[in-house]
Amino acid sequence: MNHFHHNASLPVILTVAGFDPSGGAGTAADLKTFASHNCYGVAAITALTTQNTQGVSAVEPVKSTMLRDCLETLLADGQIRAVKVGMLATRSNAEVVCEFLDSNAALPAVLDPVLRSSSGMELLDAAGFEFLRDHLLERALVVTPNTEEAAALTSLKVENVESMKAAARKLVEMGARAVVVKGGHLEKPVDVYFDGTELETFSADRVKTDNFHGTGCTFSSAIAANLALGRHLHDSVMLAKAYVTEAIRKAYPTGPGRLPLNHLFRMQQGARSADLSPAVAEPVH
Repeated sequence: MNHFHHNASLPVILTVAGFDPSGGAGTAADLKTFASHNCYGVAAITALTTQNTQGVSAVEPVKSTMLRDCLETLLADGQIRAVKVGMLATRSNAEVVCEFLDSNAALPAVLDPVLRSSSGMELLDAAGFEFLRDHLLERALVVTPNTEEAAALTSLKVENVESMKAAARKLVEMGARAVVVKGGHLEKPVDVYFDGTELETFSADRVKTDNFHGTGCTFSSAIAANLALGRHLHDSVMLAKAYVTEAIRKAYPTGPGRLPLNHLFRMQQGARSADLSPAVAEPVH
């Protein structure tokens, strides 16, 4: 008997991002987020980093030829249902991703335009930034910049909800199909969603501290997971925000620096429930 048929329904999601050895951001965060949504994650690494909870100290981009080969190899399995694009590091990597998105235009893509780490390390070179702004925005189903990234992309000052709305509108004018401008640092965390027609704000309660690592990566990968599960973009954004808020609420320190989110809180809740359930005796034959 085949015991694996039920796994055929697990959507496969591709993350194209950097590797964070501390597990809080990048592909590690994405893969954990996909798993927590009952999806299967595969990853194409754009860069290796040296980092821990206290910050990023070094970045080593992957060669664009290696990235292209990796994307083509993963695509050859024919199962990918959505794509999350994060840190790209270099223009040549951004060009490879652009070609990939052009060749697979039916795949919903979430673009998180990562420019620098929270500790200030540049994660995309200047030529890569210009290429992302001029060519990648229009190739994603949704773009998810934070306020700093939205300001860099639009040349607007983005520091409150009204300016976030203006930046979202301008990004759509620049070619983006839909935008979520993330305002997690605001006194009350607010995200602005705009799809060219509908403009909406999503707010959440401030949780403990804003000293968190990987919230942007996690948010964009949660959107991708919900899209892969067949949900509408608006609903995917709403559900992703709820997931991230709870992952923040359940975060715990793994080092003395910024707290990584608890991406797997749903699985841990399920495990605790199982531990509390009464044991069922095996039938005696």
